[in-house]
Amino acid sequence: MINVVGAQDTGDLIIDRQNRRVKLHVYEPSQMEQWDRVMKELAEESEATKVIVYGKKQDVPKWQSLGYELEGTIDGFFQGENAQMLSCYLTKERATSGAAKLAEEILALSLARAGSTIEKSLPEGYHLREATEADTKELACLYGLVFATYPTPMSDPSYIRKTMHEGTIYYVVEFEGKITCASSAEVSERFGSAEMTDCATHPDHAGKGLLQPLFIALEQRMEEKGIYFLYTLTRAQSAGMNVTAAKMGYAYRGRLINNCTIFSGYEDMNIWVKPLRPTRE
Repeated sequence: MINVVGAQDTGDLIIDRQNRRVKLHVYEPSQMEQWDRVMKELAEESEATKVIVYGKKQDVPKWQSLGYELEGTIDGFFQGENAQMLSCYLTKERATSGAAKLAEEILALSLARAGSTIEKSLPEGYHLREATEADTKELACLYGLVFATYPTPMSDPSYIRKTMHEGTIYYVVEFEGKITCASSAEVSERFGSAEMTDCATHPDHAGKGLLQPLFIALEQRMEEKGIYFLYTLTRAQSAGMNVTAAKMGYAYRGRLINNCTIFSGYEDMNIWVKPLRPTRE
């Protein structure tokens, strides 16, 4: 018997209404068929059109037999064990990329820059530090300015405060006492991994190379915390963060089609990974 409520309480099962998807992080291999039925029922109830499973390698053939597609891998996601990203689309529209050719062109451009970053300091006058709860209002303003649409309500200070309480670590770059650039590490202590996310640079300070030192600081902070398996999901149709991820030594590991709402609507997201320790299948 599957305990849906208990699974939601622990974060094993997530009904993401904003992005119309249902996600399963942990399951018993003997219950895959049951989980498949439950998730599709929940998807219908919540009007979700995509079901995502963070699967184990040995379970991939079974999930595929149930109609799931292997879209990529997050190396080390489960305490060093890889997560196989399997998706089942409930509508043809959700399954169809809106800009596949552009995404491939951007990926090629990004891979050509792989590992090319030379560590740089912040420009004169800029300072980097870890954010605190006192920064939530200013962070929310920055995210609201940069992103017209976002998968999570980052323009809400109370939401940012909530994520801080749940373990997300934010770093910011300041100029003349104002936050000009920010990023976060969404830490999962349980799984021993972290998503490097919520990257935003104020338009007035774009092109100054602020994100690289910020990312390096976050990576060092993760290693200090014993979180060795890092990944980031980037907009496949936008060059900026894909090039940055490749330059910063992240490896491309697949693409999640119409994964979430960001900017104008649903967009494909590329998976980039950077394990700081060896991983296992």
